[in-house]
Amino acid sequence: MPTFYQRVQNAIKGFNQDTNPNYNKFIYSTMGNNVISNNQNDDSFISKGYQKNPTIYSIINLITKCASAIPFQVYEKTNETQLSKYKSLTTGLLNKDSLLKADVIKKDALTLTEGTDLEKLLNRPNPAQSYATFITELIAFGKLTGNRYVYGIGPETRESKKFNELYVLPSHLVEIKSNGIFEPVDKYIMSYHTTAFEIESNDVLHIADFNPDYQSDGSHLYGQSPLMAGLRTMTTNNESVETSLKFLQNQTARGILTSDDESLTPTQAQQLKDAFRRNYQGSYNAGDIIITPKKLSWTNFGLSVADLQLIESYNATVKDLCNIFSIPVQLLNNTESSTYNNMKEAKKAFYVNAVIPELVKVRDELNRWLSPAYGDKLYIDFDFNSIPELQQEQEKLVEQLTKSYWLTMNEKRQAMGYGVSDNTVLDDYFIPSNFIPLDDFSMGEENKNFFDAGYYEKQDMSAKLKKALEKKTEDHNEEVGNAQTKKTNVRTLYAVYKRGIGAYRTNPDSVRPTVSSPEQWAMARVNSFLYVLKNGKFRGGQHDTDLLPEGHPKSSKKKEMNTEERYKALSDEVYDNPDEAMDRAREIGCSLTHSHSTDDGTVYMPCQDMEELEEALGKINKQDKFAGYPKSAITNAKKAVKINEKYNNSCATAVGKQRAQDIISNRSFSLSILKRVHGYLSRAKAYDTGQYEKDGKIICGTVSYNLWGGDPMLRWSKSQLDKLDD
Repeated sequence: MPTFYQRVQNAIKGFNQDTNPNYNKFIYSTMGNNVISNNQNDDSFISKGYQKNPTIYSIINLITKCASAIPFQVYEKTNETQLSKYKSLTTGLLNKDSLLKADVIKKDALTLTEGTDLEKLLNRPNPAQSYATFITELIAFGKLTGNRYVYGIGPETRESKKFNELYVLPSHLVEIKSNGIFEPVDKYIMSYHTTAFEIESNDVLHIADFNPDYQSDGSHLYGQSPLMAGLRTMTTNNESVETSLKFLQNQTARGILTSDDESLTPTQAQQLKDAFRRNYQGSYNAGDIIITPKKLSWTNFGLSVADLQLIESYNATVKDLCNIFSIPVQLLNNTESSTYNNMKEAKKAFYVNAVIPELVKVRDELNRWLSPAYGDKLYIDFDFNSIPELQQEQEKLVEQLTKSYWLTMNEKRQAMGYGVSDNTVLDDYFIPSNFIPLDDFSMGEENKNFFDAGYYEKQDMSAKLKKALEKKTEDHNEEVGNAQTKKTNVRTLYAVYKRGIGAYRTNPDSVRPTVSSPEQWAMARVNSFLYVLKNGKFRGGQHDTDLLPEGHPKSSKKKEMNTEERYKALSDEVYDNPDEAMDRAREIGCSLTHSHSTDDGTVYMPCQDMEELEEALGKINKQDKFAGYPKSAITNAKKAVKINEKYNNSCATAVGKQRAQDIISNRSFSLSILKRVHGYLSRAKAYDTGQYEKDGKIICGTVSYNLWGGDPMLRWSKSQLDKLDD
């Protein structure tokens, strides 16, 4: 027969939080068999927040609308260890890289299921709601009150723990009923009008936000609403709108003008008012002086909206409310508070900080409370890949996956959203055949050390082949001398040789009839490679261009430019202010600008970054180039540079200094640059004194003007533009 303590333990197991009795004794020391009060005023968060405050209404709607658009899926757990890693990745702040990594791990951790009872229940939680409206209601109550309640209704017989229907309970109408320290949560009570409904705790999922207000009466069992921290902010926001409304409704005269000697008759007062309106009101009279023959006094009746600082107060509270809900303020069309260069980044931050954490919380609690009744192996998850703002651009994703040889083809297909193919070949790893150790890039004795270590023998390289390739490498490098772009090593020739063997076996139709073995075909490929390496051209079809040294005319290896090199290469696209850069961005099909800090200050360039700028310039048709400007313009630029350097480059912007270098280098101009040169010189002509220096001081107007070529360049650029007009 069970003891009293065992019976108490069994009763506690009915409580879905299953807290330890020893914990309950000191946390709920004064708790009795009663209803636990919620110290928050959840009603006001809804009535004065969501129903009255447009900012809170917009925030909640934005979160729920975006969250409900992310679909859920039901999976079967196949690897608990990988599942833990997956949950860890998705619980933190997601980005493109972590999302891709999570997808790969998810493949090993979970297998997608179809047609389960759990999936059917979530798709249609109850006859009156779809999944979208259900999740919208659940998240909205959670964001407003800090509490989310899901009521599960099962069959009347309750032979199974499965539920037939799920309902979201209105959080502000639900209270917790305690049964003392041994059962802190016995029932949930929903009060509607004058009726109170009691619901067993096992039938309710309570998802509460963190509440640090631990009281012995158990009030901390309720989650803390975000608006509890922002209560004063919400009140201030409401009062700002209310005060503005009252100000508009109760507007009257601005004040009263009186005569100090009380000799002003009503007729004279009207004449004075008419004269004031006629002679001094309107934009034409702004800033004028009023002179009267009498001494008058003014009494103000009230303050303006600007004096009351209502707008500033309102905008400040909007920012605070957005911070409380982790939403970028510019998503609410508050452009004055914008801190992002583009809305795409703001939306990304919104999903990462506001939407995904909310869905992860719901996911984990549903998997704790609901999923086990439908099978220990079932797992509910949300498809975060459906969020466009977290997806990599398709072209960049393809490029990244192409280089990811450590992923199988099926894993790459998953990352691209195409699903897994049944072809088992696509589950294999395809490793590049031209990988070589870093130490083997040298040309001298290091190669021999590799051979001494027996490396190539492990790769099935015969001693005869090794000797032949060593001889070819030595003879070739001696013949090309110090030309680094023509040198090679044995490791590279061996890679060419192996490719020749592979080509002979996989594409026999390409082999000439005179070739009798794969070894002969492979050595012919090596000789062809040495020929193009030395002469810079192929005898026949091109091959192995990726093995040619960087800088070789036929090499497919491209030198990666750093930011400074790319900045110099795109010097035509540098501007002094963001407005000009934005005009150019729109011209070439971009919608944003970016900036760079230089020794001469900040410069601005079109497009979001250098990559997008290069891509945009590559897409547009090549413009006509204008060259052949006067030598006197080059002379002026050289002189201006020299004098500017004498005075520590104190004159001109970074763009002006770069333009001087372009002119000195006799670089041709695109049409857009030609227009900029002419436009600048036309404006700067007024500041040209004809003197570079005076009394030991530099004259920046003249120096800056001549850095752009001065008078000769102005005349030449005008003549070129006139020709285009003709």
